[in-house]
Amino acid sequence: MNILKKILISFILLSISIIELNAQENSVSVFVYHRFGEGKYPSTNIKISQFKSHIKEIKDNNYTVLTVDQIVDNLIQNKDFANKTIGLTIDDAFKSIYTKAWPILKKSELPFTIFVSTAAVNSNSNNYMNWEQIKELTNYGVTIGHHTKSHFHLPNKSKETLISEIEDANKDFLKHLGYVPNIFAYPYGEYSLEIKEVVKKYFKASFGQQSGSIYKEIDLFELPRYALNEQYGDMKRFKFASNSYGLKIKNILPENKVIKETNPPLLGFTLIENVDNLIKCYPSHNIKANLTKLSDKRIEVRFDKSFPQGRTRVNCTVNDKGKWRWTGFQFFNP
Repeated sequence: MNILKKILISFILLSISIIELNAQENSVSVFVYHRFGEGKYPSTNIKISQFKSHIKEIKDNNYTVLTVDQIVDNLIQNKDFANKTIGLTIDDAFKSIYTKAWPILKKSELPFTIFVSTAAVNSNSNNYMNWEQIKELTNYGVTIGHHTKSHFHLPNKSKETLISEIEDANKDFLKHLGYVPNIFAYPYGEYSLEIKEVVKKYFKASFGQQSGSIYKEIDLFELPRYALNEQYGDMKRFKFASNSYGLKIKNILPENKVIKETNPPLLGFTLIENVDNLIKCYPSHNIKANLTKLSDKRIEVRFDKSFPQGRTRVNCTVNDKGKWRWTGFQFFNP
């Protein structure tokens, strides 16, 4: 074999390695909606014009849309994701999902998941879908996820209440759908370490509402989702989040996202891979964050004031060689 052939083969092998590396790098962005065309509730509502623009963007620009089951199974099996892979989820089973979102989604033939809290569906309230409507959607292939029975703020409840909330909802799902969903979403995206450990015993993965893109090494019981509403549902944000990559981290402290004695919490994490630029973190409630590199990969984040009661989100991003990486945390202060 002459030297030119050796060089050519080496170049081909290098190119294949780069392609494989890029395939493994691909992240998944999962979005969460709640209400559709319900202007009375702007914090949880998406305008129909915004939603239609999201669907058009997906259909026109070669996105791969997977169900949450497919995403989780790919993570468990360590499979690669196609470029621009996303997931669409909807929480709480509001009636406008059926009356306003479903006709659009049905026409688009895009897969999606509804995380259902069963007490609301059982209530026969005109604000929520009923079991017949949910069953109709499942017959078309819509995925149903578990969202407890009563949609409580779980960190304020006991372990026994959490178990009852899961098991009582299980009975409802079995009665009306004939199966129990195996993917969970924390109500309001709120969870403690204890809640997470209980959820692990019942489900194969769970989603929060902290922003961020999913990557292979991520904790299956702290999966992020980008929340979309009237204020944060414009096309610029949708495209940016869809094309973002996971900021790969491990050894996250504190493990418990519920604030007890230490407020503000001291946030720390270790980068799985080095990044090209300085990471910046943006807490909600006009709180400021100061980042310190304790080593090449260990980052410590300190905050300038206490977190208020309720939820505080912290988004951390970095432009890494042209790739925007994004991870998020949601803390809960009882």
